[in-house]
Amino acid sequence: MKWIFKLGLIILNLTCLTCSNGNGILPEDHWIKVRVDPTVELFCTIHRLANTGVDDTHELPNYIRDIEHYFAPFRNHRAVNLAKKLWETHRINISALSTLVVYLGDPPELIPRNQLDPLPSELDSRWSVDVIPEFIEAAREFSRDSEYMVFFDSQKQLFDRSQMNLYKSLNDENMLDWFKIYFGYVPNNYTIIVGMQTGFGNYGASITRGDDTNDFYSIIGAHSPFFWNGIPRFSSSWLTPIVIHEFCHPYINPLIAQNIELLKKSGDILYSYNKAKLNKIGCLAWDGMMNEYIVRACIIRYFHSKKDNKAVEKQIRSDENQGLIGIRALADLFEEYEKNRDKYPKMDSFIPRIAIYLEQYVTSFNEGT
Repeated sequence: MKWIFKLGLIILNLTCLTCSNGNGILPEDHWIKVRVDPTVELFCTIHRLANTGVDDTHELPNYIRDIEHYFAPFRNHRAVNLAKKLWETHRINISALSTLVVYLGDPPELIPRNQLDPLPSELDSRWSVDVIPEFIEAAREFSRDSEYMVFFDSQKQLFDRSQMNLYKSLNDENMLDWFKIYFGYVPNNYTIIVGMQTGFGNYGASITRGDDTNDFYSIIGAHSPFFWNGIPRFSSSWLTPIVIHEFCHPYINPLIAQNIELLKKSGDILYSYNKAKLNKIGCLAWDGMMNEYIVRACIIRYFHSKKDNKAVEKQIRSDENQGLIGIRALADLFEEYEKNRDKYPKMDSFIPRIAIYLEQYVTSFNEGT
């Protein structure tokens, strides 16, 4: 079976030579890097074979069919069985895997880019120091035993076209300027990873290197209308708020973690109001909800900065429907941040003001009910 994929790789590489100029190659100096990541795809493949019933998307059926055919002999591999176990014991799914994957190099070696013990603050809290080495080693074995990179390279044409389609939809060249102004700094690199197996799931992740520089990642799920023959397409109107959203998470999530005592009381109360709806969007506790509240308020302010009132109202309606009550008022509060940057030079200095506002909000909400 593997020789068929190797032959296919040669044919696909020859085919891709015809598109290596003009529309086929991403500019190296583009303001945001775009790529398909082999480690993301490896982890998604292992999780798919584990068949846990979560994150099991089929948005690109031809690609998924290739995966299930090639890796069928490895459904009982150690890595797959470990993935099943970690779902049962730690609830490790794609959202948790996405925070680990950016710390690792390509298969099969999966060499850590940074120290993983003690756990970096950017890692999902579901990970522990005893679990990570075991999972990485099992994933290495899976990659070598299955000759994973042979399969990955055989999909080059699909990956190249997917990357290019997303790149073409990034039409707002001022996005990084807004991040720098709004949060007070930008990391060394922003990278968008096309999640070929994450469907409509999108994730934000980051890594702090040994020299204290930062890289931010946004994993954007790939999906495709049926009439595009399985090649992912990305609408600018849909893509822009998602990219803003996922790149805001590495700014916001650490601030919430650093201010638990300030935010927990009002967060618990706010979470209880719409727990069922919030669970549906992946907010399984108050702190996850708080991350979403503040990130989505930032998105609304981004559209305010563009004077795009239509996008503002669309975002607010969507957030309220998903259980984030009061998001309009919270976003309006951020105008105070924008107009007083001498007092609030970075977002961390504004978190205490947000905490006071939320305490007042939940009190008034209780009194109103």
